Amino acid sequence: MPIPPPPPAENSITTNALKMIGAAMKEIGALAAGETLPIEQAADVLEKLQRLIDSFNARRPMVYSQTFTSFVLPVNTQPVLIGPGSSANFQVTQRPVDIDSIGLILNNTTPTQIEIWLNKRDKDWWAEQRVKNLTSTLPTDFYYEPDWEFGSIFFWPIPTTTNNVLIQSRTVLKQITNYGQSILLPPGYWNAIVYCLAESIGPMFERPISSDLLRLKQEAMKVLQTNNIHSPRGTTGDAGMPGMGRRGDFNYYSGMPNP
Repeated sequence: MPIPPPPPAENSITTNALKMIGAAMKEIGALAAGETLPIEQAADVLEKLQRLIDSFNARRPMVYSQTFTSFVLPVNTQPVLIGPGSSANFQVTQRPVDIDSIGLILNNTTPTQIEIWLNKRDKDWWAEQRVKNLTSTLPTDFYYEPDWEFGSIFFWPIPTTTNNVLIQSRTVLKQITNYGQSILLPPGYWNAIVYCLAESIGPMFERPISSDLLRLKQEAMKVLQTNNIHSPRGTTGDAGMPGMGRRGDFNYYSGMPNP
């Protein structure tokens, strides 16, 4: 009997929900090769997949890149809301988990635009501000509170002049809404999602999770986190030693850079 030709190669970063669900079920032996996936089981696993992607999006080590988006900064507004829908001042697809930096772009400068880096502050710094409604033509600091469904950005002082801001936030995976939806994944995420999903649905199908599957999952997660995690810039405190980067030092109590 002749050997059938191999199936055409998939794009390594393009797939859909049904293929990932089927692959995860095969990893735990809940679906045999060539077997049709029952729609009732697929619906249950799809919900698990959606929850898994939501969990990935909430974790910094799973974030593969940063997005820089420009907005017009509203004047005399506190806080400035960022999130989906027309009610937000800054409209984005999903409310950012965190905002890593904001640059204030001065519009009325010549010969070129000038960008001023705003100091990122935490809740303790904001709580200590005794004049939270102080106004000025230009803000110098910001504090981000990831409320739901809109995040709240508190600019300080509150700006009274219209300028643009360039916001750096995490790029998250697109949520899945149906089985055939095309999913574009960065390299390495396909493996990680399939193995994590397989581990997650094992109890649902009363299938034991093998040590081989756990090893494959750990290796896949290590690939992602190695690519995504970067050491922070810092300086030494010794006299005469050269500094590194723009930020002066790092406060490990607050997890924030010191200005």
